[in-house]
Amino acid sequence: MVVTIRFADIGILSSATDPRSNRFRWAMQAGTDPNNPALPHGEEPEGFRLARIGDLQDLEGGVYWPRLQPHFLKPHFKLLRYKIQERTGADRTPKFFSVRGASGVGDLDVAYVADRLAATLTVTGSGIPDYCLTAVSRGALKFGGAPGARTVPGIGRSVGLVYRGVPGTTLSATGSHERLSVWIPATSLNQRLAALLGGPVTKDIAFEPVFDWDAVPAQRLRRLMELMVEELRAPTPFAGSELASRSFIDLMLYTLLRALPHNHSDHLARAGSPAIPGIIRRAEAYIHAHVEEPIALHEVAEAAGCSVRNLQLGFRRFRETTPLAAVRLARLVAVRDALRTGDIEGTVTDLALRFGFTNPSRFAHDYKAAFGEAPRDALRRGSGHRRHGR
Repeated sequence: MVVTIRFADIGILSSATDPRSNRFRWAMQAGTDPNNPALPHGEEPEGFRLARIGDLQDLEGGVYWPRLQPHFLKPHFKLLRYKIQERTGADRTPKFFSVRGASGVGDLDVAYVADRLAATLTVTGSGIPDYCLTAVSRGALKFGGAPGARTVPGIGRSVGLVYRGVPGTTLSATGSHERLSVWIPATSLNQRLAALLGGPVTKDIAFEPVFDWDAVPAQRLRRLMELMVEELRAPTPFAGSELASRSFIDLMLYTLLRALPHNHSDHLARAGSPAIPGIIRRAEAYIHAHVEEPIALHEVAEAAGCSVRNLQLGFRRFRETTPLAAVRLARLVAVRDALRTGDIEGTVTDLALRFGFTNPSRFAHDYKAAFGEAPRDALRRGSGHRRHGR
């Protein structure tokens, strides 16, 4: 079964989702040279903390980590160790030969790496339980798993990488290299997988580490990564809406589990028993009761008494839509009801944000498509009815 989830289902829209795009737009600037950053020294892009490194001991000893706070605060991230592969003489070492950037969305940690010199990352000690999704925008990587695992060379712009931080994992990068990595807690990913399977996950998820970004399922994941970084670079990511950011995380993790092959993929692909109308009624009741709160698919499935997979099948069969689209429509209906009853404080945009719509123009478009009028017209009409006692 293939489940298609649209960006509009969570009320978020960005130019980064343009399907005509054939390149990542998450890099700070195409061809960024760590020795000559695109931004003036000391100035940082909104949403990212930067550490510009010009000392080998700083890089290899992890002295720069405090500069990335409040991101990457989990103790196990200190088990990441970098080492320059090819040292240069002191008189030839660039002033800044490495840039480390950090940001995050919810429990996802986002890392930006730009190296002028070839360097190797190694996971030491007891390892990192999180999974890491990596995209390269410049140069290339060579990936090696735990001791005894195969080594995969030649990971470049058209090839993606996903792995778990087991002890001994290594990433060897060429000089003049840039990449973006999203670190995903294993507990968060297992929770979504359990919801899809309708039961507990008995085996750790093991992804095929290398995949093609041009494959159709991976293209959806790539667009989500682009959207995420566009939002992180904004002054207020996701317009400050917890509802929108949580919905985005939900969408991204479910897309990851569907898009990339792993040891549970065959189980996910098996057809589940079709949902029954009672499941749909319970799901819709839960959605309407929590329309102003962040809603995750696994929460709707739990309330309905089914798996996420059967929830998706049920909405497709009985409502000809997706659960996320149903959430979006329920929120549009709630906005319409608030406009009619006068339950509004501030502007229409403020009301839209209250229900998780972070893009005003997209919200106005979706509202008109659903109800045949602009939200401001609905507000004026509702005000007129109230003035005349109707």
